[in-house]
Amino acid sequence: MAGPWTLKKRLEALGHGFFYLTMFCLGQLGAYLLLVPVVTVYVLCSRGIHRNTAPYLGRRFPAHGRVQRWFDTLRNVLAFGQVLIDRGWMGMKAGSLQGENNDYGRLLDLIAQGKGVVLLTAHVGNWQTALSRLDQLPVRVHALMRYDQAAVAKHYFDLGDGSGKPPFEIINIDGPFGGMIEATAALQRGEVVTIMGDRLAKGSSVTVDFLGSPMRFPDTAYGLASMVAAPVAVALAAKTGRKTYQLRLWDVFYPEFEDRSKRGEMLTAHAKKFAEILEKYLQQYPYQWYNFFDFWRQ
Repeated sequence: MAGPWTLKKRLEALGHGFFYLTMFCLGQLGAYLLLVPVVTVYVLCSRGIHRNTAPYLGRRFPAHGRVQRWFDTLRNVLAFGQVLIDRGWMGMKAGSLQGENNDYGRLLDLIAQGKGVVLLTAHVGNWQTALSRLDQLPVRVHALMRYDQAAVAKHYFDLGDGSGKPPFEIINIDGPFGGMIEATAALQRGEVVTIMGDRLAKGSSVTVDFLGSPMRFPDTAYGLASMVAAPVAVALAAKTGRKTYQLRLWDVFYPEFEDRSKRGEMLTAHAKKFAEILEKYLQQYPYQWYNFFDFWRQ
């Protein structure tokens, strides 16, 4: 007999499969329409999702009462569901999504410096759609990430023509030394390394204020960049329409320190910058941050 965790995984896989079938038959819009009642029933019946979204939504909307908070959760989960549909739609090659990147020339200028670029991003907006365009850059791109091929919620490049080839080379953080040797070598060759800056999976971190409370942020990006004098470019994507997204470079900074006694101070200062940028982003797109657990207690 299958255990409860195995059963949950099977039901989750069945749900994803049903949405993929809907996309195949009715397209992206059909999946969007199906998503509304599914998410509504889920938010109505699940106490867990309200508990998981409360740490963020409570800080982002401190004045909202119980009814408003319920709708906040609905909009947050619905936005996340749409992002999952978008990446499935893109991966199935059934249609295209249009991106706007007014900072593309600025990114090319950073690459032209030849010191590599740490592209720091977050679990916001339609980030996988934005990352799918990185193969247009003139250098190789690497993603420092945890990659589980057996995951039920597939990456878009796992849903394509069977090649499973992403537009970037994956450096698995579960590999030797957390992938840092490979990432450093890539930057020294003048290439791009993308890192998620809002989720602490493993490795070192620093604590800075975020939405009024102290929170731990990973500091890998800043330490990595400082070792090779590479710039850190903060790039955040936003879903702007059913088939459109925007990728923007919010800031570029150069982590460095004079001696090891200043390293911790430098890491904290840059993590604080990133936290402030993320707060500004969430002022514009409050329902497009997808972290459904209490980061402040991590």
